Amino acid sequence: MQRKAKLSRTREEQSDDENFEPKTKKIKRDWLNSYCYSNKVMGMMKKMGYEDDKGLGKSNQGRLEPVIAVQQDGRRGFGLKLNTVHWTAGKWDPSLENLEIPEPVNWLDQKGDNCGSYTLEQLMMHMVTGPRKLTLDDETKFCDPEILEHILSAKSFFDGLNDTEMRRARSRSNPFEMIRSSIFLNRAAVKMANMDSICEYMFTEPRDEHGNSLIGSNELLYFADMCAGPGGFSEYVLFRKSWEARGFGFTLRGTNDFKLDKFFAASPESFDAFYGDKDDGNIFDTSNQDSLNDYIRKHTPHGVHFAMADGGFSVEGQENIQEILSKQLYLCQFNTALKIVRVNGSFVCKLFDLFTSFSVSLVYLMYKCFQKITIIKPNSSRPANSERYIVCKYKLPGTEAIISYLDNVNQLLNEATEQQQQHKEDVLDVVELYNHDEMMKDEHFMQYIVNSNNAIGNKQIIGLRKIASFVQNLELKETRQSEVRQKCLKCWALPDKLRQAPEVKPTERFLEELLGDWAANRSWMHQTANEQMSVTQLQREIANVNDWHFMPIGRGESNINGCTLFLCKSRGILWRYTDHRKWEQVETSFNVQPRSIFFGEIVFEYSGKGRTSQSVSALHIMDAICLGGIEIRRRAFHERVSMCEKFARSLNKPHKKERTCGAIRCKPLFRLQDMSQFFDQMRPYLLKDNSQRLGYMLDDHKFFVPGGIMIFCELTPNFVTAHSRSRQQVYYFNTNTNESLYKEQILPQRFNEIFASFRQSYINRKLWKWTSTLQVDASATEKHPKILYRSHFEQFIRMKLTSNPNQLRS
Repeated sequence: MQRKAKLSRTREEQSDDENFEPKTKKIKRDWLNSYCYSNKVMGMMKKMGYEDDKGLGKSNQGRLEPVIAVQQDGRRGFGLKLNTVHWTAGKWDPSLENLEIPEPVNWLDQKGDNCGSYTLEQLMMHMVTGPRKLTLDDETKFCDPEILEHILSAKSFFDGLNDTEMRRARSRSNPFEMIRSSIFLNRAAVKMANMDSICEYMFTEPRDEHGNSLIGSNELLYFADMCAGPGGFSEYVLFRKSWEARGFGFTLRGTNDFKLDKFFAASPESFDAFYGDKDDGNIFDTSNQDSLNDYIRKHTPHGVHFAMADGGFSVEGQENIQEILSKQLYLCQFNTALKIVRVNGSFVCKLFDLFTSFSVSLVYLMYKCFQKITIIKPNSSRPANSERYIVCKYKLPGTEAIISYLDNVNQLLNEATEQQQQHKEDVLDVVELYNHDEMMKDEHFMQYIVNSNNAIGNKQIIGLRKIASFVQNLELKETRQSEVRQKCLKCWALPDKLRQAPEVKPTERFLEELLGDWAANRSWMHQTANEQMSVTQLQREIANVNDWHFMPIGRGESNINGCTLFLCKSRGILWRYTDHRKWEQVETSFNVQPRSIFFGEIVFEYSGKGRTSQSVSALHIMDAICLGGIEIRRRAFHERVSMCEKFARSLNKPHKKERTCGAIRCKPLFRLQDMSQFFDQMRPYLLKDNSQRLGYMLDDHKFFVPGGIMIFCELTPNFVTAHSRSRQQVYYFNTNTNESLYKEQILPQRFNEIFASFRQSYINRKLWKWTSTLQVDASATEKHPKILYRSHFEQFIRMKLTSNPNQLRS
């Protein structure tokens, strides 16, 4: 039976964030709940509409927890002195503590042979096995021996304190304590904001060494969050990037699972929790690691831009050997990151102590797999604990041998654990991943590790001594907490406010916010499309076919299948605008991000053929005003459609096992002059009722049956494009004033005078609807389908393309 990585903490690290709730803390919390809110009071509050984890205000705003009175510590009497005077005597020298905001980051550049120069056979020869170590007392190869001695003795001091004493003294002594979790679910999110800031936003805005963005054109920012329930790291990334980031989460199922419903600073629709081939989230299982990699590769063939890991073990009573007990967790997080991160991607992972050869050699292998690494102790991490983070930047190609090697080591560690559980003697453990003598030859690396351990160790010793002083002397105060909070939040670009549940706003107020200056007069919202009854009519209304584009639409089998405006103002609830000028809730569940308003339709998508054919409802987006709080209504038509496509790709989860929501897509866009190309892509399909229809194949082997096309113009009604023969360039011609403008001549303030906003495209849209009896022509073949009116439409297109643009002046 394989041992599972539990997302919990040592006593000091346990309370460092809300990923873990110790048993004593849970009992105290339950007692406080019963003390502050009796069952009778809670019953009265719920009758008045109170819900758990929501504020008490009218719109669910306000505090989420009661103000708790300070309680006496057990039966301890007044005036009792702890037997700890021998260590600090209740004195504290503020000059010992040096606050740096922002803190410095020292990068270690990769030198010598990199990962591509290794083979699996060579790496296996570097492995050293031996009896399992159960002490850190003699691990002085990578730090100053005095520092290690002081750290271990300082940790022992806190064994005589209860949790309440330690927490109170720590809260009073830590200059960064008032930052807490800021607007996020827990402190982990603040740590990620801290590290992202001091690393020049290398995670949320990844760039190469020359400052060029590593995110491709119209590409999402892909990230992975491992061993990180309830998800603070991911909440920060989504807060910074919204739906323009797509996350993949991997953590243990159970009490420490992701709590997406508690994401208040960001919305989790573009986050995808995955639990591996075994469906348990155990990262020690190699098949889980590989299936996570496969799942990510289905959505992005190059892997994620960066991976984060925040795992930890419960080591209660064994705090001094936390590093030894966490060695396999380190290895599995590192190896999984190497599998899923793309070339030039990045990785950040929480570590504790780095004193053993196993841990240091593991860091050495990561040093060989990336262009540069750094080990940092962010200010948001409490100074008294051993927590630190390794940040790896610009992954190198050729990591396959190291990945295979770490897979083999993980298998040996799993086998050793099984043997220990069976109480077998002489169980061998892997004590070094890379031969110590060989690693010592890299003086550049070794000096960096020693300096890092000494610097972080010194900081930890000072933090522990400060807490001890504050325990013994209740009059000591840290007066800089408020000032430090404001300075750090500004440095990390976080708002200076408390966490609050999202406010549920009335539809009218919501529309006023999203529509802005369009809200006063909404007559355009219920303007129907200009339906084209014939090709001749379309010919009269379209001046230049190059300015027009179209999207195929469904057949509109029922009232809910028509093209209309959609609104999402809260999670999980989508509204559609009806012909009666009212908003009605959509029954089918779609994973749309709140603060969105767009134009689209719900269509039936089909898979299979004949009697095995199955249909599901899908949401197809055509154009948008606002997507997840990002306003796009005045951008150019092509840019808006591109954003809609990106939005749909972020929210859609086509490969998820447990699909509870309908698919979301952006309609395929064609130039009007490419009508023949669209017809050529249609194929005949046999539906369940044995009728044969021309269908359009989508990107996941589903198809839908078009019932017409919606036609849009990218320019305002006064402008058309024309081609200059002298300059061989396209220009924009005003048919009212005869003004001509080349693209480089268009000033920003005139952009919306020429290019249609959403409202203008929506008002001027045209609908060419096919008859409901339209079938595949009897003479059609699979390669050459024929459709009614196609030849007439193609004739119209040819005529428009060969017309003289100069005729537009008349």
